[in-house]
Amino acid sequence: MNIILARTSGFCFGVKHAVDTAYQLSEPGQQADQPPIYMLGELIHNRQIVEELKERGLLLAEREDDIPAGSRVLIRAHGVPPATICNLESRDCQITDCTCPFVTKIHRIVRQAWQQGKQIIIAGTPTHPEVVGINGECENSALILDATAQAEKMNFNTENWILVAQTTFSFNEYKKIRQVLKKKIAKLEIFDTICSTTENRQKEAYEIADQVDTMLVIGSSRSSNTIKLLEICQSRCGDTHLIEQPDQVRALLRERSLKGRTVGITAGASTPERVIREVIQTMTENDGLQNQQEQADVSFSDFIDNIPHLKRGAIVKGTIIRYDDDTVYVDVRDKTEGRIPRHEFDGDPDFDLDRAIEDRVEIDVYVRNIRNSDMGKEISLSKARVDFGKYKALIEEAYNEKTPITVKIVNVVKDGVIATYGGVDIYVHRTQLEMGIVDDLEHYREQTMDILVTQYDPDRRRLRVSGSRRALLSIERKAKAEELWKTIEIGKEYDGVVRSLTDFGAFVDIGGVYGLVHISELSWNRIRHPSEVVNVGDEIHVFVKDFDAERKRISLGYRRPENDPYRDVESRFPVGSIVHGIVVRMFPFGAFVEIAPGVDALCHISQIANVRLAKPNDVLAEGMEIYARVLEVSNEARRISISIKEVEPINPPGYGDSVAPTTYQDTFDQVVTSDVIETTVSDEDAAADAAAEPAEAAEATEVAETEDAAAEADVVEPADAAETENVVADAVESTEVADNESDVAAADVAVADKAEAEEEEAN
Repeated sequence: MNIILARTSGFCFGVKHAVDTAYQLSEPGQQADQPPIYMLGELIHNRQIVEELKERGLLLAEREDDIPAGSRVLIRAHGVPPATICNLESRDCQITDCTCPFVTKIHRIVRQAWQQGKQIIIAGTPTHPEVVGINGECENSALILDATAQAEKMNFNTENWILVAQTTFSFNEYKKIRQVLKKKIAKLEIFDTICSTTENRQKEAYEIADQVDTMLVIGSSRSSNTIKLLEICQSRCGDTHLIEQPDQVRALLRERSLKGRTVGITAGASTPERVIREVIQTMTENDGLQNQQEQADVSFSDFIDNIPHLKRGAIVKGTIIRYDDDTVYVDVRDKTEGRIPRHEFDGDPDFDLDRAIEDRVEIDVYVRNIRNSDMGKEISLSKARVDFGKYKALIEEAYNEKTPITVKIVNVVKDGVIATYGGVDIYVHRTQLEMGIVDDLEHYREQTMDILVTQYDPDRRRLRVSGSRRALLSIERKAKAEELWKTIEIGKEYDGVVRSLTDFGAFVDIGGVYGLVHISELSWNRIRHPSEVVNVGDEIHVFVKDFDAERKRISLGYRRPENDPYRDVESRFPVGSIVHGIVVRMFPFGAFVEIAPGVDALCHISQIANVRLAKPNDVLAEGMEIYARVLEVSNEARRISISIKEVEPINPPGYGDSVAPTTYQDTFDQVVTSDVIETTVSDEDAAADAAAEPAEAAEATEVAETEDAAAEADVVEPADAAETENVVADAVESTEVADNESDVAAADVAVADKAEAEEEEAN
């Protein structure tokens, strides 16, 4: 026969306190020359204990009116209504209150709520002495519910309500009642007043009943918590029996043999330990065991005496059963739960409390303190104390083996952060958090990260440990860089992160290696600084334009050919076509006109008016709308030359009848109403223009080339200031100005041809 005994069996704290008090008062020396002692109702729901107390001289009274004035009165563990106390005190009775502290707490909750004008709901048995006593705190006005079905039938007003439960009420039934009332009552305050021992006892009964062939529940049929245990076990095990006296076990064994069966045993809160012991001994004696060795294998001591006795400073195993915002509750095989501060679990980011409860994970805990108070035994435990030694050894191993550990940042100090690993503090300096400079340390608070242990000093009075994330990132970065250089090729695309900006471009991390996107490769439009397009920290998509594996330098591209505004300009703006544009920039040699978004055409100063102008500003202004004819266009050179005077010259005031159009409509009207545009240029003007044009065109070409030229810059990761300067020097050195002479000829072909034609016509 295999016997499984519930660890929570037997007296709870409240019952034990009441019984111990009664036995002390009934000692022979305590009753000499003293008034008689009356128990107001059965002290606990156990006939054996009550009969023993009566034999020791205590008297039993069912009503307070049956107690003579001046007597000593023992208030049972269930408590009584406040009116009863007042009645006894008015008759000079000496009261010894043995009410369970958990019941006293419920009295206080109900009394305060009633004084605040709130309505009371009690989940419990209406006739139970505990419920009667609680109801007395609100002048017997409480609504008492003993089942979920009752709650579902009730209708409630809009007043404030509170909900409490009898300490021995069914935990599962109380959860159901709470759910129903939450939906029905808008202003409901709920108190979890079921005794923790009762809750644990019921949970354990569920678990054991699921495992056994036969279940025995030891206790009185008049005990509320015993009946609840019986109902729980019957729901899980069909062969469940209530045992009030050991003799009932003998009768059960006469009817059947339990040999070879698994038997579960639990007991109510009012069941003495000696009764449990007698039941087990009776079962083992009558199971046909033949020798002392077999007898010892199933003796009661295996179930009671071997339950560990907790003592301060011990390390024991416990099972996490629940937790709240402040506390984690642990079953340490005692009738009282142990408590661990919730924050002790914050140091272990991998520990999942919900999973631990579901899987009934067993952990090692350190017993800090055990003390008895008005609320019962309190067991203070620590997980951190045990973890410290374990994780200290793991940190030392990680330091020696140079393996990473996962830590959580819990605090920010002046020059760094404090991380924790299983309760061991590790200091990480701000320079060791990233590869670059870190300004905002608060950003790292509550983050989890991997680090390398770089300092481990156990010899000091206080353990000192330092770590570095940068060292780990450096190792990872080196590995990524080696892999990248094996596979890199021109045109290959990467997702990168902008790490820094300079006047000449943006450095982008493409996975272990920095590449440079030159400022000319950031946008098709003319920009003055990379920050106009990207910012540090931006994730961008780039491609390799060129690289030097020996020098470890990469030139990257960002702008896309398909987005080039000069794409197919020859077909979009053919030579001879008339275009509309806006003057955007002016120089001594001419004006740039935007004829499409991102597309600028150059109108040389000689192509603005019929007369020689000192500067374009004489007749043009930025923002002026004009019409012009396309003289030259080139996809390859990304150049467009236009002539305003071939559509309608804009002459200075006082020259002929032509005046500069002041509005877009004026220009449009002039263009559409002119059938033939005649241009007359004197020989002297033509000769002067021809002589001036090469120098002016050269100046225009030089400025345009300077703006458009963008050298391919080789790049290396800017590890320090000196190397960054070298990168800048390389970038500047690689920038060249185009050949001015060839560009002069290309820019002024149309002007020279026209001057020659007009000269021949004049001759």
